[in-house]
Amino acid sequence: LPHSNKAKLPLSDVTKPRVDTEHDAFPHPCRAIPVVQHDGLVLSESHAILGYLADLYGWTDLYPTQIKTRAKVDEYLHWHHRSIRELTYAFFAPTATATESTKNPPRAEKAVSALNAINATLMDQPFLIEGMEGPSIGDLSCYAEVAQLKPEFLEVYDFKSHEGVRNWMERMERLSGYEQAHDGLAKYCAHMKKAGKLPAKQHDVSSFSGR
Repeated sequence: LPHSNKAKLPLSDVTKPRVDTEHDAFPHPCRAIPVVQHDGLVLSESHAILGYLADLYGWTDLYPTQIKTRAKVDEYLHWHHRSIRELTYAFFAPTATATESTKNPPRAEKAVSALNAINATLMDQPFLIEGMEGPSIGDLSCYAEVAQLKPEFLEVYDFKSHEGVRNWMERMERLSGYEQAHDGLAKYCAHMKKAGKLPAKQHDVSSFSGR
């Protein structure tokens, strides 16, 4: 989603971009990002934020009110945290922060297994939620985890064996607001590449299950 980023990220050391969550002015007691403030409400956790915004602005195409369809969206959102999110921990975070070895990324087996699972789903339908003609907030969340590994961003994963995921990403990238929503990530990754902070080649994940 296009958004306004008002956080100040100190980039004097490009390997450790961070928000000062310990600052007295940080709005949420959990000291977590992302966080939104709206009409007296302070809310953290990305999926809670997505659901709130969808209900607030009537985005029923992204978060249907039909109870069974919404339940399937919620099912994905709960599954996401210990599945697709592993792509960030296994591939993106070690590269973006340069804090861990990228030769054998930690948690990669679970991450690849999750990617295989959504690839199987996306071979049979255009988006993650069966019966939906367009993306859900689940697709938005999933895309953020998956696409950050692509060549135009960090270039740390080869999707050649994931045809369903590749085609789905192309559909997601045709959505209105795509470029604006990903402008910050694109600039950060370009900065990392220019600074020589990225690995010389993509991760070799051939030894992990499901490949």
